[in-house]
Amino acid sequence: MATNYGNFNNFCYYSNLPACNLFDSVDKYCPLVGFQTVTGSNLGNLGLILLCFFAIVLSTIFIVFAQRRAGAVGRREMQILYLSYIIVSISAIFASGGFIFNRTVLIWFSAIEIASTASTAWLLLINAVVAYQFIPDGGFLSVTLTLLSGLAVFIGTGYIALDSGFSWTGEFASDPSSPDLLRNYALYTVYLLFPIIAIVVYFLLELYLVVRILRERKPLFLLIITFLLFVIGQIFEFVISRYICSPTSGKIDGSLFACLFTLLSFGVLWAFWESITEDEWVGQAPGWEAEMREL
Repeated sequence: MATNYGNFNNFCYYSNLPACNLFDSVDKYCPLVGFQTVTGSNLGNLGLILLCFFAIVLSTIFIVFAQRRAGAVGRREMQILYLSYIIVSISAIFASGGFIFNRTVLIWFSAIEIASTASTAWLLLINAVVAYQFIPDGGFLSVTLTLLSGLAVFIGTGYIALDSGFSWTGEFASDPSSPDLLRNYALYTVYLLFPIIAIVVYFLLELYLVVRILRERKPLFLLIITFLLFVIGQIFEFVISRYICSPTSGKIDGSLFACLFTLLSFGVLWAFWESITEDEWVGQAPGWEAEMREL
């Protein structure tokens, strides 16, 4: 029985994913040509590049602000999360910017973006677990586990992506008997499936925390907005992209808006984290901690 699991054909045909750079030959519904520079060359994804620069600056500001919130739960873990998002943004400039044509360089940056995307999703999930205070946040054990687990996901996913692109072992290459079929089960799992599962579990864990423990409307509203912004970004990437690229003659596509809504999602995520670590929660801490110990 045929299955679409592991199949990148439709994704790569209609979307501008870094994973598509790992395949030797990809047919595109609407190739992204971007805008012509003063030198006469084309800059493929100018809007995405500018948004990634803004994401780097904004994430750096959040990391600095988190340092000042000494009493906030999960401060160190949030800093690690936004540091990982910075790596995603830097690598996306080169992997999805549309101005690098050397295949070797493109594969390396694409692998970094894929690996950092997976590790960022994992670190997001870790932050949800940290909020439950099973182990003291910000301590040596919590920070070490966060860093090492995130690094493990990054290295593992990065290796799969690099091996898929360079075919070092052939284990992750497309099926040679069907060269037109862009199928890679491992890459599909770590790049598309795993992050979705991690993000959904994060949402459910934080939803329970807000509804059953904090019982506050503001964090609930911000959490839902964060999740919806991310979902909208994915809709632009995977569904609407074709309807943007073709009418603009390949100047822009859905990856620009996916980047924008992901950036907005991370901005609201920060506001959500601030809302559940505000000073007024200090007065509620004994009850909160007692309920956590009962879980």
